[in-house]
Amino acid sequence: MICNLFSEPTYFIFSSDLPDLLYYSHIPAAVIALLVGLFVFINNRKLLLNQLLLIISICFSFWALANLILWTNIHSDFLLFVWIFLAVFSSLISIFSIYFMYVFLYKHDISFSLKLVFLLLLAPVLMLANTDLSLSGFDITNCDAFMFEGIIFKIYHTSLGVLAMLWIFVLLIKNYFKSAPEFKKQILLMGTGIEFFLFSFFTLVFFASYLTGIGILPDSSLEMYGLFGMIVFMVFIAILIVQFKAFKVGLIAPQVLVVALVVLIGSLLFVVKSLSAQIVSAGTLILVIILGFILVKSVKKEIKQREEIEKLAVNLEKANGRLKILDKQKSEFVSIASHQLRSPLTSIRGYISMMQEGSFGTLSAKMIDPLKRINDSTAMMASSIEDFLSVSRIESGNMKYEYSDFNLRDQAEHIVDDLRQEAIKKGLLLMFRTNISCQGIVHADIGKTQQIIHNLINNSLKYTPKGTITVYLHDDKKRKLLFIEIIDTGIGMSQVTIESLFEKFSRASNANSVNIKGTGLGLFVAREMARAMKGEVTAHSEGEGKGSHFIFTIPFQQ
Repeated sequence: MICNLFSEPTYFIFSSDLPDLLYYSHIPAAVIALLVGLFVFINNRKLLLNQLLLIISICFSFWALANLILWTNIHSDFLLFVWIFLAVFSSLISIFSIYFMYVFLYKHDISFSLKLVFLLLLAPVLMLANTDLSLSGFDITNCDAFMFEGIIFKIYHTSLGVLAMLWIFVLLIKNYFKSAPEFKKQILLMGTGIEFFLFSFFTLVFFASYLTGIGILPDSSLEMYGLFGMIVFMVFIAILIVQFKAFKVGLIAPQVLVVALVVLIGSLLFVVKSLSAQIVSAGTLILVIILGFILVKSVKKEIKQREEIEKLAVNLEKANGRLKILDKQKSEFVSIASHQLRSPLTSIRGYISMMQEGSFGTLSAKMIDPLKRINDSTAMMASSIEDFLSVSRIESGNMKYEYSDFNLRDQAEHIVDDLRQEAIKKGLLLMFRTNISCQGIVHADIGKTQQIIHNLINNSLKYTPKGTITVYLHDDKKRKLLFIEIIDTGIGMSQVTIESLFEKFSRASNANSVNIKGTGLGLFVAREMARAMKGEVTAHSEGEGKGSHFIFTIPFQQ
């Protein structure tokens, strides 16, 4: 158009003689970019990533404003002045986009040398923008300067956009394959968003300007479509904020999305011409505002709950760490206390044994039973202390195993013989059965193996009020395993009890009805020792009152 033949635009940029797409592409894109950039920056001003996003948003918004002025203004001197800034702002967008991706990927500022490289790349544009190499004249008839743009200058500042795309692409590929899965998703989203923006913006703007300059296109309206790339980029930014808490801005993302939608739909009111379309647009705008308010309120509630859960998780982690320290201190205390108790107990048991044997003279009839009770109590206490010591050694990793080859059948039978008298005293029948085709030789710690078998049989003795206890030894030659099964007719267990039976200090819910003296450590110690020797201890029962069935498994030697 001829500049001096047209009237001044309304409100500086609005003209009825221009395509509606001009305003729909420039104003929403610029406003959304500024909104996101400002909201992110205001929420966390100290974060460098947020500062760089704001700079890119401002540069893009100024470019859009300058371009809009070039389309609508009629003063040639002012248009000539504004035209210069298009190259400056587009070059700043290129360099700051690379800077932005460095900080996003590496989580820290770039080096001074790299900043110097960026400055050197910008220097030609900043120094030559206001010279004839950039723009040598203005066509007041067509109200543009396409024919007067310096081709070398134009190619250079456009090539900065191409350089930014390639540079960022290399950074993305380099970091994607060595990043954690969670960060890979962020790289993919951020990379897709910024590359789409740069490609659409620089490619369409360059071709629109170039093809108009050589007369192929009547005007540069093609560039309008390139600005929609910024809206796409801002959508990806919002997704990163919502899903991955990028930019550390908390609740801002849903608000930005709602405002962006309101701006986009509201701008339709200035674009569409028909009354029915305006009514539909207005109704949609009201609906989006209402639903947006509900969305923001809902997301705020959800994020608040998530933050509270994360806070609880941190507190639980701290508490768990403290519990581990306390558990270690407890184990150390138990170990020290057990060692201190074992020495005097050994001395007590020794003197009682000497008294019973008559080393200090003949005992009166009244003394025999009390001494026996004392001896039994000290034996029980010594057994408990040994369990405490075993637990302490297992948890600290100081349990030592002395491996040798021995006959498991002989050891099991001896233990049964030793405990048979105790079973008889309780009115129980303790039997030993065997059915093995191998020699029964195992490579293990003989003392620990004896302790496992003893603990399992002793457990059955404690919780079997009447009936029988059967110790059954058999083998599986294909799997090269020996099995010692202890089957009793005792109080039995529920499935819930079995699931926690091998934990420290764990006892069946009905255990106290038969025996109140158990510590709940014997089975824990037995299983841990068995596993250390490549074996296993398992428990089975059909239910309370239906007896128990324990199985000790261990590999045998060929």
